[in-house]
Amino acid sequence: MGYLSQQLRRGLFTFMKRFPDEQACRDFLVKTRWPNGFACPACGSRRYWFIHTRELFECKDCRRQTSLTAGTVMDKTRAPLRAWFGMIYLMARAKSGVSIRGAAEDVEISYKTAWLMAHKIRYAMAEEDEDRLLNGIIELDESYFGGKSKPGKRGRGAAGKAPVLVGVTICGKGPGEASMRVLPSVSVINIKRACEKMIRPGATVVTDGFPSYEKALIDYTHEARVLHSSKAAGKKLPWVHLIIHNAKTDILGSQHGVSPKHLQRYLSEFCWRFSRRHREGDLFDMLVGTCVKGSPLTWSALARGPGP
Repeated sequence: MGYLSQQLRRGLFTFMKRFPDEQACRDFLVKTRWPNGFACPACGSRRYWFIHTRELFECKDCRRQTSLTAGTVMDKTRAPLRAWFGMIYLMARAKSGVSIRGAAEDVEISYKTAWLMAHKIRYAMAEEDEDRLLNGIIELDESYFGGKSKPGKRGRGAAGKAPVLVGVTICGKGPGEASMRVLPSVSVINIKRACEKMIRPGATVVTDGFPSYEKALIDYTHEARVLHSSKAAGKKLPWVHLIIHNAKTDILGSQHGVSPKHLQRYLSEFCWRFSRRHREGDLFDMLVGTCVKGSPLTWSALARGPGP
């Protein structure tokens, strides 16, 4: 039975009892997409026929035909909805990420299909959080993600690895929401642009003494905690370092490394799940809604690399 933890596997069995067949999945998807009943995406009419032979909704007013998955992450899919639901469940509930090879075995689909599904779901996660800005007090730092490299320079400027800006809000005595952005480099302009996409103006941002932060964070209340060692960094900026450690552990553990081209989507998946971790019981339903609202991801767009 794949590579899932026993707890997650037991949960998957219970989950699949909730959705024993395609009809149960369709019924749930209809309620998620049209909670007030079908509405034609072209004219908004609620009058329709359902063509059972082709599983299409036809508007009685403008005659447009719409499939249940049209315009969603599952657009033009040939995979069963039950397989999609299984993948969504695993990606929503697996706290340390999902091995695609193991998920493919457990959901009973090919590795290629599971790999593409997972990227489409990650794309929807990233898209949903695109305008979700961190606010309040935020710890901010950058780190380098990538496979093991040959001995050489470490830390800022490390060769062969992708720089990532990482922010996490502080809620009481613990972390709140997280956001990550892959950077072309750690220049002032790149950090500034990433912060504009991650952090609400006026927020308080706590960093180390890296000079680029002082110039990049002019739209924020900036508190620089000058650090002289990695041990000090762990004490002064504990939560952002915990997030960095957990993200790297998840990517190396479940994916055994990720190419720079797709790194942003994996980081977005981690942040989506982390920022909603206190709503564990609702994560599947929330992610189905995310996938319904999400834009379709084509092969050409996937080949280009980073999503939203």
